Amino acid sequence: MLVLVLFALVTVVMLFFAAQLRVDAGFKKQIPLEHEFMKTFIDYEQEFGGANRVLVAVIDKNGNMFNKKFMQTMEMVTNDVISLDEVDDARVRSIFTPNVRFVEVVEDGFAGGNVIPSSFTPNSEGFEPTPQDFETIKSNIVKAGVVGRLVAKDFSGAMVWADLIPEGGAANTKLDYQKIADQFEAIRQKARERTVTSTSSDSPRWSATSPTARAR
Repeated sequence: MLVLVLFALVTVVMLFFAAQLRVDAGFKKQIPLEHEFMKTFIDYEQEFGGANRVLVAVIDKNGNMFNKKFMQTMEMVTNDVISLDEVDDARVRSIFTPNVRFVEVVEDGFAGGNVIPSSFTPNSEGFEPTPQDFETIKSNIVKAGVVGRLVAKDFSGAMVWADLIPEGGAANTKLDYQKIADQFEAIRQKARERTVTSTSSDSPRWSATSPTARAR
């Protein structure tokens, strides 16, 4: 009799704890949170929104991005980032990409377009932007609602957002983060070499950062 009572009590206790079990298939439950890379990811996930996002910042040294030299560098960096095999080019966001657009209400309804007009080609030979061009771009940036996200609030610079393809793009291989870091460093060096030869005070400076890069 005593044995039956004991088994009954054990069964009740086990049923109680079994009732506390919950299925949790969350992402963080499936990764080694104590790993160095994962700790860095947790620290910066709010800023980056994902483990495979790279943010490239181009900042004007003079604090004003509305000049030809800055726009030349911004367009060049955007195109170089898109050209990387490991980058999902359809999801790259920059003031020079067609997926960053503005919409406004006009007399006839709605109107919209790219933040950078198709006629604005800073790297084309012989192209000279006018003050009106920069006023138009600034207005488009404000209407697109990207101030504080893709563009600095004080208009001192802008960013390129790039998401890496987990499978490694066309090669369909795992991402080699060291290789990717070297590729972004090459883009930085290219931008630096292009601007360092200029004596203009408005030459931009460049930086790139990501959770993965910080963890290296």
